Amino acid sequence: MIMTIAAALLGGMAAGYLFMDVSDKDMLDFILMTALDIMVFIAGIEIGSNRGILKRVCNWHSAVLALSIPAAVAVGSIGGAALIGMAVGLSFYDAVLVGSGLGWYSFSSVVISAMYSTEIGTVSFLANMLRELSAFFLIPVLVRLHKLLALAPSGAATMDSGLPVVIKYTNLHVGMYSFINGLVLTLIVPVLLSWLLSLK
Repeated sequence: MIMTIAAALLGGMAAGYLFMDVSDKDMLDFILMTALDIMVFIAGIEIGSNRGILKRVCNWHSAVLALSIPAAVAVGSIGGAALIGMAVGLSFYDAVLVGSGLGWYSFSSVVISAMYSTEIGTVSFLANMLRELSAFFLIPVLVRLHKLLALAPSGAATMDSGLPVVIKYTNLHVGMYSFINGLVLTLIVPVLLSWLLSLK
């Protein structure tokens, strides 16, 4: 699957360079969202059709785990961004802002650009977009250490674009946690960014 994803990415880059321009953006957005909706729908069918999975996550232990995972991912994302950001010359505040996107590049970059800095908004877009792309290649490696590590690289994207990849390399049980992880992180991002931006 890694080779297929890499080939698709390179093929798309070549097609974009040779045949597309800025005027095609709306069409590409439509195709992207349609394909994403289909992927998530199919993943949902897989999870929903396995009633044993739903029973396994409907207990206190699973509920605690389901909330602990996004909390750990959020802390790790922000802490990692702060360390790397300062190492490359960003201020602690700017680095934390970038990390607070938690993989949701389309939202965080717009909010940061509009309310704080276009430059940091651009950094947020690139960092979180590259995070999502690199997740496709990191997930197959990380699952060898522990299946739940598959939920860290994509961040908020584990509920959409990252979900099929997580299920492919783990199982439907982890896929359920993947969806919950992405959902919780997606809900956290607007609150976290609003709070951080209010401090400046």
